[in-house]
Amino acid sequence: MGRIGRWTVDGRVLDTPAIAFVDTERFPAPPWAEAVATRREPPAGKFAFAFAGSFFEPAETHGGLPLPPRSGLSPSVSSIDLPHSPVKGPIAVVSSPGQLKPDASAETIVLEGGPVFLERAKDFVRTVVGFRETFGPARLLFVPGIAAPEIVAVLVYAGVDVIDSSRVAMETALGFYETPDGAVPRESLQELPCRCPSCERGGPLLDHNYHALWQELATARMAIRQGSLRELAERRSVNTPWATAVLRELDLRHHEFQERWFPVSDGLVRAYSPQSLSRPDVVRFRRFVTIEYEKPPSARILLFLPCSARKPYAESKTHRRFRRAVEAAGNANAVHEVIVTSPLGLVPRELERSYPAAHYDIPVTGDWSHDETAMLSEMLTSYLARNRYDAVIAHVATEAPFVAAAVPGAEFTSGNHPASDESLATLTAALRKVLEGLPRVRSFVGRWEDVASLARFQFGPVGAAMMDGTSLRGRWPFARLIRGGTQLGAIAERGLIALSLAGGEVLREKGAFCVEIEDFHPKGNIFAIGVVQASPEIRVGSEVAVVHGDQVRAVGMARMNAREMVDFQRGEAVRVRHRAPASKP
Repeated sequence: MGRIGRWTVDGRVLDTPAIAFVDTERFPAPPWAEAVATRREPPAGKFAFAFAGSFFEPAETHGGLPLPPRSGLSPSVSSIDLPHSPVKGPIAVVSSPGQLKPDASAETIVLEGGPVFLERAKDFVRTVVGFRETFGPARLLFVPGIAAPEIVAVLVYAGVDVIDSSRVAMETALGFYETPDGAVPRESLQELPCRCPSCERGGPLLDHNYHALWQELATARMAIRQGSLRELAERRSVNTPWATAVLRELDLRHHEFQERWFPVSDGLVRAYSPQSLSRPDVVRFRRFVTIEYEKPPSARILLFLPCSARKPYAESKTHRRFRRAVEAAGNANAVHEVIVTSPLGLVPRELERSYPAAHYDIPVTGDWSHDETAMLSEMLTSYLARNRYDAVIAHVATEAPFVAAAVPGAEFTSGNHPASDESLATLTAALRKVLEGLPRVRSFVGRWEDVASLARFQFGPVGAAMMDGTSLRGRWPFARLIRGGTQLGAIAERGLIALSLAGGEVLREKGAFCVEIEDFHPKGNIFAIGVVQASPEIRVGSEVAVVHGDQVRAVGMARMNAREMVDFQRGEAVRVRHRAPASKP
C-alpha cells in the first residue's frame, strides 16, 4: 500500500513517504531534514507541522502548518466525546477513524497515540485498514511516536505516509544506537557498523540515529519505485515481533484489502522467505486456480511437471525436452500440462506467461518446507475435485511424495532426474498408453481453449463473452482474437490480452473493467481528474475500456486501481493504447 506522493498545501510541498523530524532545543532537527515537527519557530524553508498540545494542555504554535490539539486520550478510550474539533484547516488529529466523518475536509490525518500501538499490532493493522477503507487513498496518514529504522519499511508497506522521529529521539536519550536490525546500547559496540558523517567523526549519537532513520525511509522509497516494497517489508519484518505480527495480520485477515493494491501484470515476485506464501498477489493466483479455474474441455490427460528456474517455463531447456517427449506420444493437445511449484502451487501451462507465473523467483534447492507441502497438497486435492481427467501422470522428482499422497491414482514416470533420456522415454511410453483410443484434438482447438482459459483468468466471467464466436490468427503465444473479421485483441508480451476498441466494446456491454470519464475525447493518456467512476475489479495493469455513456472512447492499461482513479485528482489513471476518433458534430 506504500506509494510515492506529493502533498501541496498553502504553497508548501511535502514528498511522501516522509519523516517529520522533531525540532526542539534538546533534539534539533538535522539541517538536511525535509520536514520538521515543532512548537517553536521552524527553520526557514522547511515544511513544518506545528504541534498545538492537547485538549487538556493546549500550546501556542509559532509558524508552520498548525495542527489541531490532540484529544489526549488513548485509542482504547477514543469513544469519549470531547468538545473540540479534530479538524483544523487541511489537518485532522484523531485517535481512531470513527472520530472523523468520511467527507471531512482534512487532507492529512494524524493518528495520535502511536506508541500505544507498539503493544497492539492487531489494533494497529485494524486501525490503518479502517482508515484507508473509510478515507481512501487520497488522504495522507501521519502516525507519530512509533517509527524506528527496523520497522520503517513495514510502516510504509502498511500505508503510513508520514512518520516522525520522536521515538528515535527518546531512544537516543537512553543511549541506544539505531540500526536497520534494531537499537542496541551504544556503549556495547566495540566498532560502529556505519560510516555516516557522525560515526566517522565521532559526532553526536542523535546525528547517527537520525541518519539511520532517514536511510531506511530512503530505502523504502527506492523499493516503491522498483516495485520491491513487499520484499523489503518481509526482510525487515523479522527484526521485531511487532513487525512480524503486523505483516501476518495483514496477510491472514486483510487479504481482500491488500489485494486491491497489488498489480496484475509486470513486476517481479522475489519469493525468498516463508512469508512469500501469503503475498496477496500469490494468494490471488492460487485462489483462482483452486476455486475458479476450469481445465480446457479437450484436455483428457493431466501431466504434472516440475518448475524451472527460467520463466516462462516453456523457454527453458528442460521444458523444451518435456514438450518433445509429450509430442512424441502423439495427440499432444489432449495432454494438459500443469507445473508444480512454490509459492504459486499449480500453474496451468496456458497461464505460464501471465503475472505472477512468469515473474517469480525462488531459491531452487529441491527441498520443500512443511508449509509448502501442506499448501500444495490442499491445492492438488481441491483442483482435482473440480477438474476431472481420464488419467494423471506425475513426471516429478522431489515433489513426488506429497503428489502421491494427494493424488493416489497418479502414475509416476520420473526417476531422480526428470529431464534424463531414460525418464523422458518412460514419460512418452506412459502417455502413449493412456492416450490410446482417445479422440484426436486438433492443434487449433487446443490453442483456442488455451486462450479461452487465459481470457477467464484475465477478465473473469466476461472472458467467456470475449471468446464467444472468435477465431485465432497468428502463431502461439502471440495470437490475435478475431470476430467477424474484426480484431478484439492480441496476446501481448506481458502474457495478457491487449484489447482493441472492439474488445473494449465487449467490456462496456458487460459493464466490467470500465473507466467512465467526463464528456471529452482523449488525445493522450487518461488522468484521474477526468475519471467519474471505475469498475471495482480494476487493478494496476488491468486492461480497461474508457467509456462515456454508451461509447468506448479508448482502451488501455490501468495505472491505478479503481478507487485511486476516483479519489485522486492527479496522476495517470489509464495508459491509452487506442483512441476512438471524435464524432463529427
